Amino acid sequence: MGTRAARSGERLLFHYKRRDTVTTVRRATVRKAAQGLGVDETTFLHLAAASLIRSLDEGGDARLTDAQLAAIRSMEPQDIKATRSFRALLGR
Repeated sequence: MGTRAARSGERLLFHYKRRDTVTTVRRATVRKAAQGLGVDETTFLHLAAASLIRSLDEGGDARLTDAQLAAIRSMEPQDIKATRSFRALLGR
């Protein structure tokens, strides 16, 4: 048997922000939304990420605006490999 992390997949440390914006979220907001759906916070974050990815794939009105993309890019990791992966995810 492996470790719990090995059995459940890769891990990502998620840092909540102090306020809700178009690109950030507070833990209280996630907790309230998760409770409203009857799921835990981790499941909610997976649902939110999957929903955003599907929206981006579908295009149309759900695509991020240039201003939203600029805001996200301003918070990108400075590590070159991570930045390339992040931009690939956004399709830019």
